[in-house]
Amino acid sequence: MSTERKIEHSQNFIRHPKLVSQLLELTNISTTDLVIEIGPGKGMITQELAKTAGRVIAIERDRRFSEGLSEINGLSNFQLVIGDFMQWQLPREDYKVFSNIPFNYTSDIVSKLTTSDRKPTDIYLIMQETASHRFIGTPYEKNSQISTLLSIEFSIEILQKINRDNFEPRPNVSIVFTHFAKRSVPLVSIVNHQDFRDFVIYGYNQWSPTVIDAFRKVFTNRQRTIITRSINLTGLKPSDLNIEQWIELYNTYCRYVDEDKKNLVRGSEKRLSKNQSKLTKQHRTRKPFGQK
Repeated sequence: MSTERKIEHSQNFIRHPKLVSQLLELTNISTTDLVIEIGPGKGMITQELAKTAGRVIAIERDRRFSEGLSEINGLSNFQLVIGDFMQWQLPREDYKVFSNIPFNYTSDIVSKLTTSDRKPTDIYLIMQETASHRFIGTPYEKNSQISTLLSIEFSIEILQKINRDNFEPRPNVSIVFTHFAKRSVPLVSIVNHQDFRDFVIYGYNQWSPTVIDAFRKVFTNRQRTIITRSINLTGLKPSDLNIEQWIELYNTYCRYVDEDKKNLVRGSEKRLSKNQSKLTKQHRTRKPFGQK
């Protein structure tokens, strides 16, 4: 398959501007806002965004679409950037995101937007329903490492399901319009943000039957017994905990665990990222089965 064909079929384009207008009505985007669009493609969303937002910056890496966007490019409140969004520096000023993203880049895009020190105030994304459920966790599915970490700074909800017939090519998965609203006050203080992330990541990656077992090297036997009763963690897996329980467990860890044991937890996110990078590299360099 050629590179052009891969790019073309990694994104499902909206067919009707009326749908874009309807989706924009569900947002809080106004004429005072700077809005970033990732992958404008043929410009269907871009044209409607330019009518609603104060300024629009669209980042498109496929130069084939730049000519089609030339008419929109003449608008005083629109700027087209040709390049890879993953390499693009996010604005220092307040901004929002509205985009029909390529589905195979969903995790990377959400990760960049939600872990940067330049996070948007609002993120509106058209994405696969399964991905949206994974980011939200309960009530759609069990909580996960990603849904727990996201909930520290973002409140996430599905605003609308979108009929597959509204896209070209028609996707074979269910599509939803999802809103990530940045909390005015994070659930964990900025000072403890990375420490809490390390704590959650450590708990999820011990592969233990219960969350208390996951921290058996961190908490003493007596501490684990008291915690299990006080926070009601009996038999619960890490994915069974809601964000309030994670925070309560973390606060107990901060108050009572010795510094040497805290070092087991610190740096967990960096270690996980390093291990994942190694696995990705091995996968890319591995020869196909049967090839010498």
